[in-house]
Amino acid sequence: MKTRTFTLVVLTAAVGLAGAAYAQSYPPPPSPYNQGPRGYDQVPSGYDDQGPYYDPRPDGNYDDPYSYDDQGYDSGYDSQGPVDESLFYSELSPYGRWIQRGSYGWVWEPTQVEVGWRPYTRGRWVQSDYGWTWLSNEPWGWATYHYGRWLFDREYGWLWVPGTEWGPAWVSFQEGNGYVGWAPLPPSVGFSASVGIQIGGFNLSVGIDPYAYSFVPERDFLQTRLDSVILPPARNVTFIRNTRNITNIRMVNNRIVNQSIAPQRIEQVTGQRVQRFQLTPTRDRVRGRVAQVQGNQISIFQPAPNLARPRANITPQEVIQRRQQQRGRGQQVQGQQPTQQGQPPTRDVQPPQVQSGQQRQWQQNGRPAPSPEEVDRRYQAQQQQLRARQEAERNRLQQLQQQEQQPPPQANNGRGNSRDNRGNNGQNGQAAQQREAQRQAEQRAMQEQQQREQQLLQARRERERQAAQARPQRPDNQNDRNQQGQQNRQNQQNQDQQRRNRDNRDNRDRKPESTPPPV
Repeated sequence: MKTRTFTLVVLTAAVGLAGAAYAQSYPPPPSPYNQGPRGYDQVPSGYDDQGPYYDPRPDGNYDDPYSYDDQGYDSGYDSQGPVDESLFYSELSPYGRWIQRGSYGWVWEPTQVEVGWRPYTRGRWVQSDYGWTWLSNEPWGWATYHYGRWLFDREYGWLWVPGTEWGPAWVSFQEGNGYVGWAPLPPSVGFSASVGIQIGGFNLSVGIDPYAYSFVPERDFLQTRLDSVILPPARNVTFIRNTRNITNIRMVNNRIVNQSIAPQRIEQVTGQRVQRFQLTPTRDRVRGRVAQVQGNQISIFQPAPNLARPRANITPQEVIQRRQQQRGRGQQVQGQQPTQQGQPPTRDVQPPQVQSGQQRQWQQNGRPAPSPEEVDRRYQAQQQQLRARQEAERNRLQQLQQQEQQPPPQANNGRGNSRDNRGNNGQNGQAAQQREAQRQAEQRAMQEQQQREQQLLQARRERERQAAQARPQRPDNQNDRNQQGQQNRQNQQNQDQQRRNRDNRDNRDRKPESTPPPV
């Protein structure tokens, strides 16, 4: 196991009384087990302020986030020998694009996800012999949730930074007051075989943007579709202040294990036994790209527990083109037709056309370039979907807040103790003020979140529109496609006629062979 050079500083800070008005706890979810320790009460800061970047033309497009396909996964993968990080370049290109972003170098942007998507939301948690393990429903999750780190970029949204160590899940965990949340670890957090997580002065409870977290009631932690029970991200500004960080990822028996949450705690709050799975890594990427669960066995694609670093000057485009050439050679070998003995190959075989760089980069995923008008139509549809989701999220937040605004019923013993009543009234007044301050903070977080999502969608549209204007356009409707097909057939017929004319001309110009005189 290679050890990265990070400084280990484990921070467990106590909180001050400043900002106590915002430290009101959420009423715990209905459960007999609802007590948890308090956490940090500090203003969180993000990790998304990145430096200059270089943006080549995208090799992916922003398609329907649920229309995953299998392109890019074939049986041509060499399952023998060492592999390095450059494997990710070709494996993830069908689902996104690679860009250079500041000091991080090449990073991957998932383009088949909607604006507002966050990592570690489409899947579930299971307990395996590697501890808490994330099983993703996304076909690229085998890479992005088990290697590397995620960062949030103000222009692109979530970007994945490749890494070399495989782990069951690279997340930060928060727990308390009946809730549990997780967020992807940022690139500044490393790992060492000797000490585990290396945060180098980075406070996980403060340094990670609350928006990155996904919180659920503890009783829902084992749900198979966690995206259906994750609470509105705007609530995270309060969740963070009322939970503590429990991240515990370390090396145990030569394997990276996530021991952040005690299984006994989950069994206590859910009332069910936590099943323990045995995880079997596989190098069959076709069948293992999405984890396969059979009984108590889990099979997931793992190229290697530790990947080598790629050459410093290698680029995603080089790896993708090399992979395409390998596939092309394989298809040519399979598609060759045997010829009769002594018969020369057909003379009109055309060599493959050389595409321009922009056309090649767009078509490397098998997708023709959309027109600017199609980009605009897609943007309008995505805008409607985003507004509908944001409206539903606002309504859900308001419903939860209204439920919490109702004060708990007070027991009445009929004695009329005015002093106790005055004390209760004072406590109720303070609690009401705290709830109102909490409500306002969450409303501000909701506004900031939705404004940020609108900006990301607009930036996405501008990038795609500029790229579409520079690419060869595809037919925009069926009539155009039919016309292009007819034109292709006509071109083929013209080539055939030219070949026949050329053969006839050669026959006319050929001199007749002389006949030997009779003997």
